[in-house]
Amino acid sequence: MKNILLILLITVISLLMVLPKIIGTQVKAHYLTLWQQLANQSGYEVDHGEFKSSWFSSSGTSVISIPIDAVKDELIKIDLNTKISHGPLLFENPHSLVGLMAGEISFSMQSGSKEISQLIDNLQVTESPLAVVHVGLTGVMTLGFSVKEFSFSAQDVQVRSEGISSQWRSNKELSAFIGKITVNPMSISSRAFNLEIDTLSSNFNTSQYNGLNVLGSQNLSLAGIDFRSPTGNASVSDVELSYSGIEQNNRINSQFEISIAKLLVPAPINSVSYSAELLQVDPEFYLQWVNLSQQQSQDPVLLKQQAMDLATLLLKPDTALHQTLRLQGMGGHLDATARVEYQSSSDSSATTIDNLADLLALLHITASVAVDKVAIDQTGMTPILGYYLEQDLIGLKNDRYQVEVALDKGSLNINQKPAPEEIASQINLMLTGNPQQRNTAESVTEPPQTKVETSDSSPSTTSDEESDKATAEADGQSITDANEGDQNNTKQGGEQ
Repeated sequence: MKNILLILLITVISLLMVLPKIIGTQVKAHYLTLWQQLANQSGYEVDHGEFKSSWFSSSGTSVISIPIDAVKDELIKIDLNTKISHGPLLFENPHSLVGLMAGEISFSMQSGSKEISQLIDNLQVTESPLAVVHVGLTGVMTLGFSVKEFSFSAQDVQVRSEGISSQWRSNKELSAFIGKITVNPMSISSRAFNLEIDTLSSNFNTSQYNGLNVLGSQNLSLAGIDFRSPTGNASVSDVELSYSGIEQNNRINSQFEISIAKLLVPAPINSVSYSAELLQVDPEFYLQWVNLSQQQSQDPVLLKQQAMDLATLLLKPDTALHQTLRLQGMGGHLDATARVEYQSSSDSSATTIDNLADLLALLHITASVAVDKVAIDQTGMTPILGYYLEQDLIGLKNDRYQVEVALDKGSLNINQKPAPEEIASQINLMLTGNPQQRNTAESVTEPPQTKVETSDSSPSTTSDEESDKATAEADGQSITDANEGDQNNTKQGGEQ
């Protein structure tokens, strides 16, 4: 029995002596992978310097270059110094005794610009910035960062902060992240203004899909911002922002919401809330969107073609965008909703979009606005709305002005009636640059076959009149057929 225990003890000691060297050989690769991941997400350039590795520890240096002025080619360079202890026993790590490795990261800043260098020199920190890294036995990585307090001044501007802290955790593949960031109250003041920013916190639990961080949830809350100057004051309170994304049947459904509970600005608005849903999106769309945003091309023809390619990729069966905006002010509320939906029973791969007119012909778009009458009365716009009420372009119900505009595959309706031709032409000109397109929505006030008589002061022969009459009857029949087709489309869109 004693021999078995002795063998086990020798084996454990041997492993504890050998494993640090084995782990040390993997530290460099993991170190480079981590910084490359952070560089890809931030978009900043990261250069790696010397990396030293011994039996029980390693150390490395990296430099992050952050552009400040592209014209003057000015940069802020952050030198990162990392010290790493090899596991499985981490005697010098105060946070955990067991793990693959643990380390501490310190940094310093420098710049070739004299102004920025003076700003860096004036930075006063009560405790040196410190980041702590820990990698568990399963490969789970935890990163903690904290700055308790700092302040600096430049010319007549003073900045004070009560500190920043964050906790970030990822899986072994660096494809799922969870954590929290807290920015404690800070102030920026000068002779011209004073800005107070209350506590800001952000929680996230996200994962990648096809290389993009679009799944999971992110929430941000800001207690308040207060701005004061001799020319005016402004403040916001209780700001909430959230995002969520889920994968369903190889499509991405995402939702975004933002709200400001209390708003004091030089405008008659007291609170704001906005939400948007983007449903059934092909993940390839996000990849192409990222690629397009990283391009520097200024060629308008190329940019237009790329935008049309994105639209073609976005329009897949059941793709939809729903938006809602709610404002409160002047004793009333304004509610606005917009729904953009694409439905297709045919092969989506056959869809091609060359211009905006092609795009609008594939969509069912509905936008509605409702405003409390008391809010409109205070603006003095009530007499102006009288004409639009008479024309049924605006409705008044339950002391709320209401209007709904629907564009169903090229047909324009206002309050479920065909829009007047001059309005349809103006909107078509604004959207497509082509004012000639007729509004083909079905009329509900006049029979489709009604012939509009026109007067002509010039004389005409009997044969010309008969020819014109035959042509008009043919045109009337064509319009009737088109209206009947659009009526079916409109009813189908309503059923959807």
